Amino acid sequence: MEYNQTRTITRTALLLASTLILQSLRLVLPLPPQTSMFLIGSLVNLCFVLAVLKIGWKSGLLIALVTPVFAYVEGMLPFLPFVFPVAAGNCTYIGACFILKRWNILGLCVAACIKAAAMYLSFYFLFSLVAFPEMVRHMILLVMSWPQSITAIFGGIAAYVISKRI
Repeated sequence: MEYNQTRTITRTALLLASTLILQSLRLVLPLPPQTSMFLIGSLVNLCFVLAVLKIGWKSGLLIALVTPVFAYVEGMLPFLPFVFPVAAGNCTYIGACFILKRWNILGLCVAACIKAAAMYLSFYFLFSLVAFPEMVRHMILLVMSWPQSITAIFGGIAAYVISKRI
């Protein structure tokens, strides 16, 4: 295996492990759910953008695909089908960040809005296929809308600041 390939795999593994640890903080930090969502969500999005900026889009996609599976295992996603729309939103964010990264913060804000739209629409589609109680649908669609753009923007800005220093 070539040095660059080994370095990429190692960096991806370390960032994936860091992301999963940060995501698991929900289980040990005694924070209200809304605070936890914004704090942990921002940290996870930081890792997504850092992967894109420092390793590459493939590493970002891997991390974006693995995190919802672990969220399901940890009980943060109550139903297995929820893994797929979350993964779709994360992957959309990775792709948009990669394509728009030359626009710096403006591109990041656009990517964050694209992520929120993708997550909302993915869950909306899922709910058209599977019956859920109206209140549950409403709550999940709310959580998967504008809060996703906020956490993506905060995490992305932090990633840009950190990426300049490492």
